[in-house]
Amino acid sequence: MADDALARRNPATLPKLVTPRQVSLRAVGVVVGIELIAGVAWALSHSTWLGIAALFGGIVAWSYRRRAELHTALTHTERAHELLDLGNTEQAEQLLDALLASRRTPANIKPFAAYYRALAAMRRGHYTEARARLQGVIDSGWLGNRRALQPRAPVIYASAMVAAVLDGDLEAADRWRAEGQRSPANLERHWFVADAFALARREEWTALLQLLDRHWEAIEGTISGVGIRQLQLLRAFALTRLHQHEDNYRGLYSGEE
Repeated sequence: MADDALARRNPATLPKLVTPRQVSLRAVGVVVGIELIAGVAWALSHSTWLGIAALFGGIVAWSYRRRAELHTALTHTERAHELLDLGNTEQAEQLLDALLASRRTPANIKPFAAYYRALAAMRRGHYTEARARLQGVIDSGWLGNRRALQPRAPVIYASAMVAAVLDGDLEAADRWRAEGQRSPANLERHWFVADAFALARREEWTALLQLLDRHWEAIEGTISGVGIRQLQLLRAFALTRLHQHEDNYRGLYSGEE
């Protein structure tokens, strides 16, 4: 319990995410390095074929290594996502922290791992940490057009909205919602959970129940088990609060009837 309280006050040092531009520059650097090696091989041997073979072999070796690292990172990232869905937050955190710390994790995969790590922090109630991690993902540049996270941009903005709501910052929550609504990949279903949390935070219980009743069929068809359970709990809580208000009203005015 003490460790959890400390984590809420002092979020962990966040991993630095490499931007798409930095990835491109690194790739250029690798190619230039391979060309230099090929040039040295040609200069030492005076053999054009040896230089070409060195260039081709270097590119093939680099590409093979990249594919292997990409496959491993994707497998581990999806495994961490599954662990989160199963409620194994601690195991998911360990796997994601290892991915984020490893130099072998491709730069375009780390934002996915960072996003899931933010969800893990949110599950633990570390809302300040979750917000900081989500801010890092959004600022990384990977949510832009034709970038790796563009299709998931609305989901990430919705998660940032939920984290802000849970942290009591409704103004920031509204900003994240407006930002996410501008995404080309935006769909109504991306906001069911976030909007429900915001309505609950504002104690708009009738509006919350209307939202869930209106979209429940779509919710069941598009939202994972964790999200469904969260919405079911919010529905039950909203019904309880409305019944409490009704009982209080009856108690106050029963003598006048």
